[in-house]
Amino acid sequence: MHRTVALAKGLSNPAGPLLTLLDQKRWGCKDAASLTPAPACAVPNIVAEHRRAGWVVEAVVRVLADRGEPMQAKEVHAAVEALLGEPVRWPSIRHALASNIRGRSPRFIRLARGRYALAAAS
Repeated sequence: MHRTVALAKGLSNPAGPLLTLLDQKRWGCKDAASLTPAPACAVPNIVAEHRRAGWVVEAVVRVLADRGEPMQAKEVHAAVEALLGEPVRWPSIRHALASNIRGRSPRFIRLARGRYALAAAS
């Protein structure tokens, strides 16, 4: 009984050339011998594309520090994009500003609706 189950599992999940032979139409090959190995695809370096946590907050701090005066949130967004030289999602800027106005050491002060300044401690 055990051999039958193992045989059934092996045949229901074929691997390698058998899978290719069974799936000829999908791959467009006549037989397993005509199959050539796929070229190794260039996998992008995902680490280079992803930034560490807090990069938006750091960019907002830098923009507000360089300006030295309160700014509208949309102005901060445009200035961060200009600083980094690439698009930054508006919700990321909005979240960075809104989530850093409270707590033990807030980075920003909300002066009015949509208007922020750098906190004195930063």
